Amino acid sequence: MKKNKLFWILTVVCVLNFAAHLYFYPSLPDIVPTHWGAGGQVNGWGPKSTVLILAALPFAMLILLEVIRKIDPKHQNFEKFGKVWNLFVVLFTVMMAAFSWLSELAVFGKLPDSSNLVSILVCGGIGVLFIILGNFMPQIKQNYTFGCRTPWALNDEHNWQRTQRMGGYTFVVMGIVLLVLAFLGGLLGDIATLIVLLAAVLGGSAWIYLYSYLVYVGKMK
Repeated sequence: MKKNKLFWILTVVCVLNFAAHLYFYPSLPDIVPTHWGAGGQVNGWGPKSTVLILAALPFAMLILLEVIRKIDPKHQNFEKFGKVWNLFVVLFTVMMAAFSWLSELAVFGKLPDSSNLVSILVCGGIGVLFIILGNFMPQIKQNYTFGCRTPWALNDEHNWQRTQRMGGYTFVVMGIVLLVLAFLGGLLGDIATLIVLLAAVLGGSAWIYLYSYLVYVGKMK
């Protein structure tokens, strides 16, 4: 699919999503839930205008991703992994559009109180995205926008390939951890869930950087 065609299809999706939010906006109370704990309890509230901000985010991010791709110093390499990039843009945009409905679903009683459904949807959705990206990451070519962009990988093609391969494995592991957290977060509690989440994401990112450096100094054969 041509990038321009995909961009306009996703633009229509974003506009329709925003229009649907506008339709339900008058029915919302002045204060709406905006944040949930790991167990599904609402622990954050905000003005209903927050809903429109969240509804506009998918389109804003879609434009940002398109601009970043075009100004990337190695933008020509995107042609070599266009399918992977397009898949990411589609999944990311649709996921953000879906998440933008959590406040309305809670207000209209579609999200059971004290259930971990929000955690399953958000944490689980991001986990699935990580797993999918991990499987395709070795196909990503050198660029400054997408993939595991360590200084040593950007400076050397061989290092880039090795780093993306290891990054793919690491993203799959992080995705599995997020999927487990999605279903066990309610049992662990907010603080424990946050600790495990940060340990998985920051630990995985640190390992990718360390691995890329070790390849650079010749410690990884």
